[in-house]
Amino acid sequence: MKKNYFILFLSLIGTLTFGQTNYEHNLTEFDSLLHKEIYRVDVAEFQKLELIKFNNGKFEGSLTHSVWKTNKKEEQKSKISQKIKIPEKMAERLMTDLKNSGYEKLKDCSEIKDCIVGLDGTTIIFNFLQNGINQSASYWELKSDYYYKTNSIEIPNEVNDARKILEIINNEIDLEKQFQNFTNRLPIGKYMFNGVIMEKRKNVW
Repeated sequence: MKKNYFILFLSLIGTLTFGQTNYEHNLTEFDSLLHKEIYRVDVAEFQKLELIKFNNGKFEGSLTHSVWKTNKKEEQKSKISQKIKIPEKMAERLMTDLKNSGYEKLKDCSEIKDCIVGLDGTTIIFNFLQNGINQSASYWELKSDYYYKTNSIEIPNEVNDARKILEIINNEIDLEKQFQNFTNRLPIGKYMFNGVIMEKRKNVW
């Protein structure tokens, strides 16, 4: 019921932005006079979740999707983005659950023994900002067991911890579903995200 409400809410207030937009401009610059903590989750370069706790006890959240419009030569021409506001109660609940589940203690893959890193695929980055703190933990193909099984490597506990964090997020906000909703609304044309070219014809992919 909770997830259904959120999907409905998103469909009501999410709008598409067309043109040469800078994805980084959607970021909130940490200000210790205003902010207590910021959690930011990047799914490659095409999806960003931001959760903010203010010093006055209020919460804010947003989910941003982004793809590149390409020409016939599959060259990037302009960026199309959608920024969606997350209800305050949901942002508070999600941020609290993530904190209690060790979000701020996540280790970067480079610091974890037997953590596998690849060159292609999807990298997820968990960022944590606080006064005097700016740390991140990145994981390549976080949800996949394939590369661990192929190399006969046991999945590190720290990777499983990161998977639990992602699961908490997806239980509240189905990231893949929300991105699919975004791409379904795109006009006919060719688009690129995460190194993938997709073409939409007559509202069908």
